[in-house]
Amino acid sequence: MKNCGEKLRAAREFLGLTQDQVASTLNLTRNIIVNIENNKRSIKADELYKFSKLYGITMEEIVSDEKKIDINDQVFARGFNNLSEKDKQEIINLIKFKNDYKE
Repeated sequence: MKNCGEKLRAAREFLGLTQDQVASTLNLTRNIIVNIENNKRSIKADELYKFSKLYGITMEEIVSDEKKIDINDQVFARGFNNLSEKDKQEIINLIKFKNDYKE
């Protein structure tokens, strides 16, 4: 089971964000982001809230060990819902294509 830092790193990487971008957006230093992701620093409640909003996942999903759904799947699903119908269909078609030619 992933810990908070690993979950936050996975979500950040999945979204294609750098530690510098996250630090700037959340008004934190890059060093704080590095330490949180490496579990060398605990996350304050207000920071947890900011991470949650930025990454599109709930605070519970970040801190709970009970969730068995991969964090990347959650981030993708939420991002997918924000796309236009045309973009959604393109992604669905790409997934079908990739699955058909997997072998």
